[in-house]
Amino acid sequence: MNASRNSPETGSPCKNVNDHARRVRPIYRATPTDGEVQLSIALPGVAREDLNVSLRKDLLTVHGSRRSPQPESAASLHDRPVPERYELQFHLHPDLDSHAINAQLEHGVLTLVLPRKESALPREVPVT
Repeated sequence: MNASRNSPETGSPCKNVNDHARRVRPIYRATPTDGEVQLSIALPGVAREDLNVSLRKDLLTVHGSRRSPQPESAASLHDRPVPERYELQFHLHPDLDSHAINAQLEHGVLTLVLPRKESALPREVPVT
């Protein structure tokens, strides 16, 4: 799986021409195993109805929006602005089965399970 790490639109906070909300690339972790890749993406404050996961060819895109920004009276533990929109894109490896992706949002973390195709799984070859 190759992340589009160098893309200025997805790699750093920026302003969209049509929408002046802050858009950032969320923190994520990819955990590969023999049978699948589990992708955990931190999307704090994003509700299920404000989340979109799409796939076009081999490009997996995650868009998420916070419904309301943090109230001005709320105290912050750091001086960085709270993001209002998240965007992350990945090119899926051909060994992954794009038709069997499973997505679950729980406690601000989106977990995507990307199973490997049967043909990509390790197997024993019998010797006769």
